Amino acid sequence: MSTAANTGAALPKRLLICALGLLCYASGVAVTKNCDLGISPIVSVAYVLSLITPITMGWCTTLVNLVFFLLQRLLLRREYPLWMMGAQFLMSVLFSVTIDLTAALFGFLAGWAPPYPARLAVFVLGCAVLALGVFLIVSADFVVLPAEGCVNAVVRRTGLRFGTGKVLFDGAMVAVTVAVSLLCFRQVRGIREGTLIAVVLIGTFARHIGERLGPALERHLAAAT
Repeated sequence: MSTAANTGAALPKRLLICALGLLCYASGVAVTKNCDLGISPIVSVAYVLSLITPITMGWCTTLVNLVFFLLQRLLLRREYPLWMMGAQFLMSVLFSVTIDLTAALFGFLAGWAPPYPARLAVFVLGCAVLALGVFLIVSADFVVLPAEGCVNAVVRRTGLRFGTGKVLFDGAMVAVTVAVSLLCFRQVRGIREGTLIAVVLIGTFARHIGERLGPALERHLAAAT
């Protein structure tokens, strides 16, 4: 997070972009979940934990984020100070609340039973909305969510593009979800064809959105400093 960039007139705009990103991110999670084609990779582990425990998926997301705090600390060391961890924790709590709120808002989709192509189309739309949320949060350059912070840390250490890193990270989340599901239920929960589609689409959408909207958004924020 750039201190200079987040002062003066730019700060309110960055906060607004970050808040809009949170809403898009959580809405994409809720829409894809209720299409019954598999859970979005980024919250797949939290979803399985919500089946094991009485905790909601939103708050299970915060529990999973504790692991992401540790991973960032291991990868970035002094470049990941405690104040940044605290800021990400606050973002994580807001995200958890937003996930549970949007899950209730889009709950009507849970009983929706249109033809498979229609559900698939809505699922892809949900992936696009989720990817837009990822892009907005990262572009706000304020405080990223712990999951995206992990992707950023991997990108900084490996030189990968963010979209590529996102695809690899989502794939790892799916693998962990499968492992936990088999361990606890002896069968896979939450992982279906839609999850595998989302592994590719969310990172791909985030990359293309960044290529098309990123420069214009950067100029807009720079003009406000």
